[in-house]
Amino acid sequence: MIDERSRKKLILEHSRRMNAADIDGLLELYADEVTFEDPVGSGRRTGRDALRAHFEELAAAGITEIPGEPVAGQDGVHVLVPVTATMDYLPKGPGFAERGWLTTPDAPENSRITWDYVLMMRAGAGGLIQELQMFWGRSDIGIAG
Repeated sequence: MIDERSRKKLILEHSRRMNAADIDGLLELYADEVTFEDPVGSGRRTGRDALRAHFEELAAAGITEIPGEPVAGQDGVHVLVPVTATMDYLPKGPGFAERGWLTTPDAPENSRITWDYVLMMRAGAGGLIQELQMFWGRSDIGIAG
């Protein structure tokens, strides 16, 4: 089990490294066989290689996460944080539009996506993140401005 303060620091460090586009540093926070789902309901993926590809797509779009106040579970492993994020519409936006989550903007190359989500992490005894889940729905994502 990891104490509450350490889990809260861990989830905030995730956002700090994501904002810095420090993919290698970000992956150091994760166990080799991490499972993740973004968004919940889209299907689970496993392993650092799959997580690297996911994070690289987000970094390529210039994601910026603004985390709220983390909340730790009393189970000694879970921590959640509300996040408001923005990123360039390209390159991921067209995929969101195909799924019906967004309407294609008039000037995609100059547009940004904004959304609110809750980030949930489960940490293992070694202090590494074993599971990552992002909870958001269609009403939580849009085009900024």
